[in-house]
Amino acid sequence: MKNVALIIENYDAKLKKIENSNSKELSKLNESLKLSIYCLEELRLKIRMDDFQSKECEINFFKHQKPYVCGNIKYFNCLIIFHSEKPAVGIPKLKQHIYRNLGKLETKKKKNIGFFNYCKLEEISFDDKYFTRNNNQLHIFNNYKYVENDPQFSTSHDSWAAEVLAYDLLTLYLNKELNDLRQLKNNVIVEEVKPAILRDLSWTASKTDLIELIYALYFSGALRNGSTDIKKIIDICSELFNIDLGNYYKTYAQIKDRQKDSTKFLDKLKFNLIQKLDLENRDL
Repeated sequence: MKNVALIIENYDAKLKKIENSNSKELSKLNESLKLSIYCLEELRLKIRMDDFQSKECEINFFKHQKPYVCGNIKYFNCLIIFHSEKPAVGIPKLKQHIYRNLGKLETKKKKNIGFFNYCKLEEISFDDKYFTRNNNQLHIFNNYKYVENDPQFSTSHDSWAAEVLAYDLLTLYLNKELNDLRQLKNNVIVEEVKPAILRDLSWTASKTDLIELIYALYFSGALRNGSTDIKKIIDICSELFNIDLGNYYKTYAQIKDRQKDSTKFLDKLKFNLIQKLDLENRDL
């Protein structure tokens, strides 16, 4: 239906305007939730006034258009709850909070895995039963969910379709939150080991030389008795010396494959140090 598409198009434009505003995140979520509820009521009134022109239009509305708005309502509502329950401090607690919410989503998904896969695989074989009203064959489906308060604006599965959309939006958001926390943790580590006086310290030898040195430190057990993860050492040295070490596993493999001079940089360090010590001893 053309008018339905226009309502949703207008709704999308207003959502983007809210998202691009300078308001705080919680204010944006509340505004987006109110807008979504208003849009759903607009759609409800529209369907009451003008019925669908065909079964295909009805299926499209209850499979895609209404679930899009309802899915956003579920999404914004869940995010408001997520932020209201969010721990104020502590990266570990924040991570636990995110994982707990991801776990709830996965549990809900597993309960409806059949229909979830139906949507993800874009199947259509049961569309005329899942997404049309006044269906007399609902009893053949297990665990269907029928919204009885407005049968002219509901089908057996449009609410589930909204759940699938909300699942995708929420998992994307929560995983981004996890990535942001990892980045924040890395920044904290860098700030701990990189005081202001060292922030313009740059590595002027080759990347391979630095990776050789890092692996030497790693295998020697000189850092936390060898319990430090190699990636953590790589990340810290990358930030400390302002250098991108790229695929360090591949570089390490190349170092191992050297026919000779496998510890070329370390040997150079040792030679230069011994030479300097000898010169200083002669001056004494």
